[in-house]
Amino acid sequence: MSDLFVFAKEDENKKALPTKSWKILVVDDEQSIHDITGSALKSVIIDGRRLELIKAISAQEAKEKLREYDDIALALVDVIMETPTAGLDLVNYIRNELKNHLIRLVIHTGQPDEVPARDIINEYDITDYKEKTELSVDKFYTVVRSSIRQYTHLLELELKYKEVYRQMTTHPLTKLPNRQKLNECLESEGTKNLVLINIDRFSMINETQGFGVGDELLMQMGSFLYSMYGENMTVFHLGIDTFGLLNSDSKVGADKFFDIQKEINHMSFLVGGIENKLSVTLGLAMQEESDLIQKAEFAVKEARTLGRNRVSKYSKDIKIIKTIQDSSKWTQRVRVALESNNIVAYYQPIFLVETGEIAKYECLVRMLYKDEVILPHKFLSAARNSGQLHRIFEKMFESACKKTQEFPGQFTVNITDQDLQEPELMNYIDKMLSKYNVNPKQIGIEILEDNSIVNNEMIKHRLDVLEAKGISIIIDDFGSKYSNFGQLIDLPVSILKIDGIFVKDLLENPKHQIIILLIFVYFSKKLNITTVAEFVHSKEVLDNVSKMGVTYAQGFYLGKPGPDIIK
Repeated sequence: MSDLFVFAKEDENKKALPTKSWKILVVDDEQSIHDITGSALKSVIIDGRRLELIKAISAQEAKEKLREYDDIALALVDVIMETPTAGLDLVNYIRNELKNHLIRLVIHTGQPDEVPARDIINEYDITDYKEKTELSVDKFYTVVRSSIRQYTHLLELELKYKEVYRQMTTHPLTKLPNRQKLNECLESEGTKNLVLINIDRFSMINETQGFGVGDELLMQMGSFLYSMYGENMTVFHLGIDTFGLLNSDSKVGADKFFDIQKEINHMSFLVGGIENKLSVTLGLAMQEESDLIQKAEFAVKEARTLGRNRVSKYSKDIKIIKTIQDSSKWTQRVRVALESNNIVAYYQPIFLVETGEIAKYECLVRMLYKDEVILPHKFLSAARNSGQLHRIFEKMFESACKKTQEFPGQFTVNITDQDLQEPELMNYIDKMLSKYNVNPKQIGIEILEDNSIVNNEMIKHRLDVLEAKGISIIIDDFGSKYSNFGQLIDLPVSILKIDGIFVKDLLENPKHQIIILLIFVYFSKKLNITTVAEFVHSKEVLDNVSKMGVTYAQGFYLGKPGPDIIK
């Protein structure tokens, strides 16, 4: 045998081979086949690499070699060895048990009549089928070369696939596995523990310190979680400000995850010389077999209902599930009601206190469902979350425009910060004013806030435009939620509606009397802003707000909302 060719089983000879070589497994129980193969391929170099032959005299020995070497490019396999189908069984083992679809497999046999080529090619995933007698040196070279080229091509494709897969399943910033990878991990059977870790108010860090600081904090958080818990749990980066920990330990208790929150709270993350302390909200799904992500997210939402920097564990009876179920139910009902014109306006009169006459009406939304009239607190939240809120505003605004033909006074419509950012809002308002030939002074919009609008330049500009048309800008429920005195200075407000919380117990609560008198009456007069007292429920309350100088009043004592206006 030429010293250019060696069998790989001799360790000292393996070391003498070049670092890179094409490994070829020759599986045959005839020594002569190994000798012929060695002679035929002894001087062959393909793409700058020598060939390294690995000898196996049985299918069983071939399996051992395959376990030892994971980069065999080609296997030349005899069919009949220790059993009549040993070679074919080996092919099945390679493809179906080892899941190796890269290695090229060439069947060669000395008894073609017993193993017809067509049957084998149809049934087995092989590269080629040759009779031993037809394998001349040239044909042998051709088979080997084409097989190695196929192997190289498949290997390149697999490496590209692995890189694409890595990118798809890895968070680009922290290099931790992402949500897609978590979904794959959850496909395996058995109970698991999942904890979602959400950084509280992370958007504020980006806004106040910059995205560079935010990114650095996320990377430090990822490193911290991996160093602390990576040995026993898989650490994931699931969203911008959300991480996850997963394990299958049935003995771990919820207390362990409560400790994680405390450990994060005690950590200091140093970025640009500034020490940052982070608080986190955790949602736990413990010993669950299905829907772990959803259950852990439910737990996070449940914790959020209690505040921030909390930990909540999923259970079937947590309140948030009922809230979500209710929201889903009302979302569908709102959709049906909008399509069937069962979202309607009720009109509540607003009286001029000085004369006792009706000066305007507020358009209040109602839903007709079966034989009931549903109040807005039941369905408005679901409408907002499902993107249907603006359609409700449009219904109310058109109703108000129609009613101006019946009453010369003003009609007011509630509008939210979400509505004020709708792309087609201004066009729609102009369209309705034109359609019903409405004097803009007959329309007022009452701003309902779930978020502060003072710093939103687009909303401020739109309010300026609406006020310039003649539409009144009204702050509703002033004194609660996000309302503040900056609104009265920065927005074109002409009317202020005093929050009902200050009016309902006006007679019994001297502090509320002072608030209404000093702030809502004296302060608003200095700014030339008209005031409206809501929730006027008795003659005594009406008399009191009248003495204080409030301009308008509305409430059940004066008039309840109804489907028709009262003249």
